[in-house]
Amino acid sequence: MKTVSAVGSPVQTMRVLVVPELYRPDDATANGTLNDAVALVADWLDRDDGLHVYWLLSPPEVADYDPEYVHADRERVTLVEAEPFMHGHEHEDAFSETGYTEDQFRAIEAEIFDESGYVDVVVDQQVTGRYDLYKWLHRLGGGREAAVQPTELVGYVHDLRLPFKRHGREMPDGAATKAEMAAMTYTDGLWFKAGVDAERLGEYGTGVLGEELLNELVTDALETGSPLDFADFEERYADAPERLHVAGSGWGKKNLDVVLDAAERLHDEFGIRTLMTNMDPIPDGMAAREFVDAYPECSRERYEAALEAGDLAIVASDHETMPRTPFEQAASGQVLVVRDEPWAYDCVPEDYRLAGDLADLEALAVRAVRNWDEAVAENRRMVRHVRDVRGPAQCGRRTYRDLAERVDRRVAAFEREADECRDVVERVVSETDGGVSLDELADRVADAAITDLVYALRSLGYEDAGNAGTPVFRPPE
Repeated sequence: MKTVSAVGSPVQTMRVLVVPELYRPDDATANGTLNDAVALVADWLDRDDGLHVYWLLSPPEVADYDPEYVHADRERVTLVEAEPFMHGHEHEDAFSETGYTEDQFRAIEAEIFDESGYVDVVVDQQVTGRYDLYKWLHRLGGGREAAVQPTELVGYVHDLRLPFKRHGREMPDGAATKAEMAAMTYTDGLWFKAGVDAERLGEYGTGVLGEELLNELVTDALETGSPLDFADFEERYADAPERLHVAGSGWGKKNLDVVLDAAERLHDEFGIRTLMTNMDPIPDGMAAREFVDAYPECSRERYEAALEAGDLAIVASDHETMPRTPFEQAASGQVLVVRDEPWAYDCVPEDYRLAGDLADLEALAVRAVRNWDEAVAENRRMVRHVRDVRGPAQCGRRTYRDLAERVDRRVAAFEREADECRDVVERVVSETDGGVSLDELADRVADAAITDLVYALRSLGYEDAGNAGTPVFRPPE
């Protein structure tokens, strides 16, 4: 995995298009994909007062979100609205990673390029439509006529489709895994939410990709982390535990039988009740147990109340990809007993004393209750570690630097290769006081790709103001 410098600040401002996958297409804020991207965008905007972000998303009334949630109430954020592929069909959910429609491409053209805008980097969570998006942005940015590549495409892997995961085994013969890995081969870079998925790419990819290419993809990839804003949670612990909180969706991988057996013992020995919260229905056999208080299809408010009420959490999942829920629980003062699996160590310290094999989780939970003060201290230590790994500033810094370096490299390449265009632009802007609007510059410089105009201005020290509509470049001070 590549590392990105944490010091210094890039010279160039940027315009970035973000395309999240909404696996819950009618409830945008229930998608971890979007939640992570929103946190990253917030940090980028704070770091760079000239950054502009474009979102390609379903309209708010379709995906049930407020524009303010994706920061689209700010001038430096533009919401490009279009309904996704298969919208409204009963099997829409099967195509959440499949862009794109003609309406989406026309919306990108209208909102960005018809305004003489441009896209430096697209951060794409889709899979099977990726080449079409790449081709469209390349064409609109000037294509082969541009002196440097108009748009770099970063494939943002939220949860790698592997054969042992639900969405990796939906199709026969590993087709989902093969499709995602094939789409990685024509990206300009990969972001992995979790390091464990990058490692798994190296392991499972050998059956799909050549060793040299696979090593290149993994070596050049960036582990972003999944940002959690710990200011949203109050880490307050009970004097003694009274409630186990079982939360989150994806029942098949969570080994709920093991968790509920442990819950029953905690109730029998210590009187601890179990809260179950889920945005999906809870199977009757689980919800009907005498010691369980179940809240199926619960609201965010109900879940947050359970975060405050719960004291203990047991996570027995076969696999996760830097999950949010267990660490929201831990950050809310719920002592976390977690399965000793590779996915856990993207977040918890290697020597976390409340991690154990599946068969040992019940005993670990009992020990945590009997030695509550020690368990609380260990959970506090773990939460401090997670803050370092998943704090929004840390995740934002890693990803912002990666974006900025992609632009900086192209500025350097342009300066080496495009003297004639830069000289023409320099003559034109020398006759202009103040900022330079890209549409006006395009009118005065014939036959130049929009990308070349952007990089000519950058090479002359001009910076994009990050404004909505047609970009305006500020002169060097």
